[in-house]
Amino acid sequence: MKVHAASLILTLSLLGSIPSLIAQAAAQPMRLWTNQQGRTVQASLVEISGANVVLQLQNGTKSNVAINTLGQADQEYLKSVKTSGTPGAPAGAASIANAPLAWPAPITVNTKTLVITPGDQDEAKRNYHYQSGPFEFIAKAPLAGTVMREVAGDFELTHLAFNKLPWGWKPKPEQGDFFKVYLTETDEDFIELGGIDGSAAGSKDDYVFIKFTSIGLKKVGAKYAYDAKQKDEGQVVGMTSRLMIGDMRILLQPWSALGLEKFMRTVAYHNGGLSFTGLESELKTVIKLDLATGAKPEVKGLVEYLRAGWDDQRSNVKQIRIQNFYNGLLLVYYFGFLEGDGSGARLHQYYRDVAQAAMAERSFRETDGKSARPPGKTSADLGLEFLNKLLAGRTDDQLKADMITKFRGIGVKFDDE
Repeated sequence: MKVHAASLILTLSLLGSIPSLIAQAAAQPMRLWTNQQGRTVQASLVEISGANVVLQLQNGTKSNVAINTLGQADQEYLKSVKTSGTPGAPAGAASIANAPLAWPAPITVNTKTLVITPGDQDEAKRNYHYQSGPFEFIAKAPLAGTVMREVAGDFELTHLAFNKLPWGWKPKPEQGDFFKVYLTETDEDFIELGGIDGSAAGSKDDYVFIKFTSIGLKKVGAKYAYDAKQKDEGQVVGMTSRLMIGDMRILLQPWSALGLEKFMRTVAYHNGGLSFTGLESELKTVIKLDLATGAKPEVKGLVEYLRAGWDDQRSNVKQIRIQNFYNGLLLVYYFGFLEGDGSGARLHQYYRDVAQAAMAERSFRETDGKSARPPGKTSADLGLEFLNKLLAGRTDDQLKADMITKFRGIGVKFDDE
């Protein structure tokens, strides 16, 4: 397609939909630009030069556009850029664009340094509020500050991890300033919030809820004390990962959301820290446990699950949920540690692309309520485009063969090899 600079915004329809960060001195994420006639185009801002801006399209073409031809929202956006020098991108976006597509070094949090701020303590309603970093905890019983620091540790750890992953993703609550976490004292409290009988934690809308027993709280006399040996190892990390994924979820394939959650909870997490190297033993332990609960180790199922949509996940059948999380974990591990050179670069690029698109969508939603999504394209359509970029044209048979070879290399076999 030939692009004429003078009529860029007036004549172009959207050129594709996979956002990327342009690695230049003033590199910024893709965003949707709208002119005064309502035409839109996705491009990244390169620079502001007098009465014009230089935009870089998804196909790499750079064009000068007169600022006065843009819509009012974009003109206001450019004014803020001139003032702040930060064109609306998350802090560190340019450095993220150039950051290695690799897993971070081991991550830990010193719980003794966490600052717990007590909030409303409503004895009548049994709602006791505490704040730590970006989290607001609502407990069904009063908790000492020392206990809350231990409880908050894994939440803060997971939040830190998502900020260290090379995706440029900035987790943000859907509403308000804090991620809400409900800590339930009794089974009745848990079920009232939407919990399923027999489970230890759950999520609904913009909050998660978890039982006292799952986070290591036990009653000693009239108060609760923290005992690390009592907690459900990794449960908090899994639920917090679900919160952190947030707006990315709708653009991710189910395997890449559920699998990441399970990977963080069962493989990467151990004894209060997250590690992303030397995880074969941890993976095999989880696989063994999943197979014992009925998961089927079939490579055909893995490849089929790659393209499964979110509508296919709406099931309360426990066995289906076990299989979906199992398949998701193996796919995340394959793309993150076995495929290609084993660095996970292609998987990180996938998550980075989704993260940048989700932040663009969030930005438009927060400013004028419009969507950055190309007209006529659903979230599912975009999700498949991100997936196809990850798969890079490989057929199902090629993927199956490579998965069999790579997993066999670490001692993991499938029933249908």
